Amino acid sequence: MKIIYKMAFRNIFRKKGRSGLIIIIIALGVFAASFGVSLSNGWSESVYREHIDMQTSQLQIHANKFSDANEVAEFMDKSVVQETLSAVDEVVYASYRLKTNALLSTAYTSVGLILIGVDRDEEIKVSSIHSTIGSDDGNFFESDIVRPIVISKSSAERLNAGINSKIILSLQDSSGEIQRTMFRVGGLYQTNSTRFDNTTAFVKKSDLIPYLNIPEEAIHEVAIVVKDFRQCDEVKHKLSQLLPRHDIKKWDELYPLLHLINAWHGIATFLFLLLFFIALGVSTTNFMMMSVLERKGEFRMLNKVGMAGNRIGLMIIMETLFTTLIAISIGLLLCVLAAETFSKSGIDIKFLFDNNSRHGYSTVIYPTINNRDFVHIFVLVPAISIIATLSPIKKVLK
Repeated sequence: MKIIYKMAFRNIFRKKGRSGLIIIIIALGVFAASFGVSLSNGWSESVYREHIDMQTSQLQIHANKFSDANEVAEFMDKSVVQETLSAVDEVVYASYRLKTNALLSTAYTSVGLILIGVDRDEEIKVSSIHSTIGSDDGNFFESDIVRPIVISKSSAERLNAGINSKIILSLQDSSGEIQRTMFRVGGLYQTNSTRFDNTTAFVKKSDLIPYLNIPEEAIHEVAIVVKDFRQCDEVKHKLSQLLPRHDIKKWDELYPLLHLINAWHGIATFLFLLLFFIALGVSTTNFMMMSVLERKGEFRMLNKVGMAGNRIGLMIIMETLFTTLIAISIGLLLCVLAAETFSKSGIDIKFLFDNNSRHGYSTVIYPTINNRDFVHIFVLVPAISIIATLSPIKKVLK
C-alpha cells in the first residue's frame, strides 16, 4: 500500500504543467469561496456588535414583574444585585440603569422615547454608544451642562434641536404623577439601527432619579459583560440560582432575531460552500477526464506488470487527494492573507445601499474566517474532487 501512496505523490510532479493547472483552478476556487465566507462572517459579526455592544449587552437583569412597558415602580435593590455579581468571577463589567418611558418636547414638536438613566463610568464599559458621538456632536456626559441629555441625530432632527438646546422632559413617577423638568442636549449619537435611534435617549442616573419617586438605590436594569462570550449560558444559570426573584436574560432572548441570524448563518455558509464546490467539481470534471484518459498507456503498463485495476483506481484517487490538499492549502493561505489585510482597514460596502439608509449593521465589513469554515472546506473539496474523479477512473478501468 505504501508504494501506491509514493507513486501517487510522485506522479503529481511528473506532469508539472497539468498538475499545476489543476492546483491553480482549485486554489482559486477555494480562495473565492473562503473569502466570500469570511465577508459573510464579518457582516454577521457587525450585526452582533451593533446590537449586543450598543443595545442588549451580553446579559441583562430585571425585576420579575418589569416588562417592556417599563413600569417605574418595578425596581430592584442595587446593593443586592451588586453584591451577587461581585461573587461571580465571570462577570467583568456591569452597568446599573434606570429605565422609563418619557415624552421629549420642544417648541417645535414632541417625541416619545425610552429614557435610560446611566452612570457614565459604568456605561462606557458595557456599551459603545459613546463611540458613535462625533467630535462636533457633543459628548457622553463629559461637559458642564446642567442636566444633559444624549439623543440620536434622528431624534434631534424631529425635535429641531441641537447641542445645548432646551428640551422639556415629561414622565410618570412611581405613584402615577406626571413630572416635568428641563434638560439640555449634551450629545448626539448615531448608530446603524434606525429603530434604536428613534426610540432611545440617555440621561445621568443622578439627574433622573429625583423625578421617579423611588429609593436612591433603586435600579430597573443591569447590563452585564462577561469574560468570555461563550460563558453567557453558564453565567445566566449561576445568576438564576443566586437571584431567583429576578429575571435574567441572555442577548438572544432579549433580541430573538440575533439567535435566528446566528442559526441560519451557519447553515447558509455550509450550503454556499457545498453548492460552490459542487459547481467547481462539475466544471473540472472534463479536465480531470482528459488528464486521466491521456495516461491510458501508463495504466496499461502498470496493469501488465501486475498492478490490479482497483489499485490503479486507488492511485488515481490518492493523486487527486494530494493535489486537492495542496490546492486547498494554497487557497486558504491566500484567504487568510487577504482577510488579515482587510481586517484592519475593512471593506466599505456603502455603495450597495442608499446613503440615508441604516439597516442595523455597519457598512464596513472586517473579514474573518473561523475553524468551522476550515473544517468544512477540508472535508467538502476533497470529497467532491474524488467523486468527480470516479467517472474517469471507470472509463480507464474498462
